[in-house]
Amino acid sequence: MISELNPDIPTNEKYDDLLKEFSDEIGVLQRKAYQLNIPIIVIFEGWYDIFVGEIINRQLLPLDPRGFDYYFTDSPTSEENKNPFLTRFFQKIPPKGKISIFDRSWYMRGLIEYLLNDKNSCLCANSVKKTNFSAVMTETVDKDVIYTEKFHDLINTLNLFEKTLTDNGVRIIKIYFGARKEKRIESRKMWQKIVPYNIDKRSVEKIYKKDISVLKEMIEQTNTPNAPWNLYFVKEDIELSTLQTMKILIDQMKALISTREHELSCPCPIPENSSCQLEVIPDHLNTADLTKSYSKKEYKKKLKKCQKELFYAHYLLHLKSKPMVLVFEGWDAAGKGGGIKRIAQAMNPRYYRVIPIGTPTDVDLKYHYLWRFMNGVPSCGKTSVFDRSWYGRVLVERIEKLNTEEEWKRAYQEINGFERAMTNSGVIIIKFWMQISKDKQYDRFKARSENPLKQWKLTDEDWRNREKWDEYYDAVNEMIEKTSTEKAPWVIIESNDKYYARIKILRTVVNRIKEELGEEIKEINLPE
Repeated sequence: MISELNPDIPTNEKYDDLLKEFSDEIGVLQRKAYQLNIPIIVIFEGWYDIFVGEIINRQLLPLDPRGFDYYFTDSPTSEENKNPFLTRFFQKIPPKGKISIFDRSWYMRGLIEYLLNDKNSCLCANSVKKTNFSAVMTETVDKDVIYTEKFHDLINTLNLFEKTLTDNGVRIIKIYFGARKEKRIESRKMWQKIVPYNIDKRSVEKIYKKDISVLKEMIEQTNTPNAPWNLYFVKEDIELSTLQTMKILIDQMKALISTREHELSCPCPIPENSSCQLEVIPDHLNTADLTKSYSKKEYKKKLKKCQKELFYAHYLLHLKSKPMVLVFEGWDAAGKGGGIKRIAQAMNPRYYRVIPIGTPTDVDLKYHYLWRFMNGVPSCGKTSVFDRSWYGRVLVERIEKLNTEEEWKRAYQEINGFERAMTNSGVIIIKFWMQISKDKQYDRFKARSENPLKQWKLTDEDWRNREKWDEYYDAVNEMIEKTSTEKAPWVIIESNDKYYARIKILRTVVNRIKEELGEEIKEINLPE
């Protein structure tokens, strides 16, 4: 049970004096957080019509506007509504040293866009019953929804999202504004005098009497150690509420800054020897039969048929507003580019894009490592093809020691959560690992070095990576073992023969689309 906060405020001092004192303190704390490179998210959630906006505004005035971004979370735009639910929030997380302030956030929007949705996914505008706040006001969220799989899925998604952020250094301060019934009635009358507007008589009281159980349950189940809630009930005296809320924010910022300073001064020692038993990882790559091949004649015949099927299947995805993500990972010179090219030849360029992933920029490094992939998440009816992806976290970054062991081990769960958030929103994910033998890779390297038209494909880094073949081999097996899920499985492509690899990729994509669409694919008569 979350206890209500009621910070002590000196009663012998004037409001203006205390406001200046707290304002100065918030400004100092903001500068300290900037110096310590702490990204901070501040979430304000709670009731409407109780002057919450005014209270929040008074928290912002002392802050340096160059050091924070303010977001009022209202109904999603038409473009946002085409993307997975959490995408637009992930794009707004702060870089190191800055603050993102959310006036309402993924909590209220989660209730509205997810629980009031007609379908199991909350992706497209045409599948959402209502997307503005009136949905909660006029459509009750029955308390029985607490016991549904859909509700628990939403809770787990939000908790994992916040844990992913906090595990990677983002600090979250969550303040929930409650209000007694008398205060809500009083503020509603006052608002009607200031800005006259009609209020549905059922609205506030209905959500309080019936839907409050859902709101309470959501707050309770998302009150986690890494992102706890601060429950505050707005008082009749708006000035007192302002000061008490500022005190909560000050105390929270002091605590997280103190923790960060302690971490920097007393880094945790890394144990030299671990007594834990080594984990046995299956050799998934060894299951690939690299002798499989097609003749050039067979390849041309199959290629024409598979690309034709993909053309119609992909167009049907667009008509059905189904997004798709194709991830290509594999050994250098394994044929990723050739596989992507044959896919692109069969798709309409209006509905797909290829996203090559290279070394992160200085800007990318200021954010959570998944942040730079958010713009690549496809909207309804679109396809994103990733040439390399977020799996660099557990491959090249792991092998080259660009992150700590704790970070890459934690990344398996974070990546699974990231992909689950997409699949829960209706995104089809297919992940390919292009597998070749070490000898075949050497032959292709040598051929590239001798071909003036392909020399640009071969770099010194490719040769260095080859020297660490065994390390990468183990890392890939562990990646497949820990991130191959039911809705986002890994598909190993036998790539010693490029012809066979390309056909298998095309068939895999077509079959997966047919599987996802099921009976819907029969609704359109595709030409023979």
